[in-house]
Amino acid sequence: MRPLRATTRVRLKNRQDELATAATNRTLSDEETKEYEAARARLTAEFAEPPTPPSGFDKPFQLWGYVIGCGVIGFPYCAWLLIGAARKRWTLHEDGSLDTPEGSIAAERLADIDMDRWMSKSIAVVKDADGREYPLDDYKWKNTDKIVVELCRRFHPGQWTDEARPVDEGKDSDDSKGDDTEEAPTTEISR
Repeated sequence: MRPLRATTRVRLKNRQDELATAATNRTLSDEETKEYEAARARLTAEFAEPPTPPSGFDKPFQLWGYVIGCGVIGFPYCAWLLIGAARKRWTLHEDGSLDTPEGSIAAERLADIDMDRWMSKSIAVVKDADGREYPLDDYKWKNTDKIVVELCRRFHPGQWTDEARPVDEGKDSDDSKGDDTEEAPTTEISR
């Protein structure tokens, strides 16, 4: 049914109801009687078809497809994804080794940290001796900046502050302490 026909039907039905209510309280004038009869005739002629009943497929599909499918199957799947994400952690140990979700990297196997996208995207890439890259994303993981600070102290001393920001050469920065420590505190991050 088009919206215009629907509004016409509603308007005619409302006017017919108004006239029917008025007829119970008083006698309708000839003009009102003609209007009532015209509205009733038009409603009967144009809008006589009953509304289509809902398909017999709708209710069973809603039950099985949405309630049982999404609820019974979807909930455990989402719970499994959340539990799996909670188990993935990045940990920088005091000896300098790094635990990643993909595995552990010994301190002597860590080669570099690429900070090209750190300031724009908060993504640092840790590289090992074999050339594998492990992206550290501050958006996905908590406390990533602490690991990045420690790795920057090791691989790029004096170039990054204690807040994982680049040191400006022209300014005297209060953030950079400039001390090169060999020990990195144990830092663990998770989703």
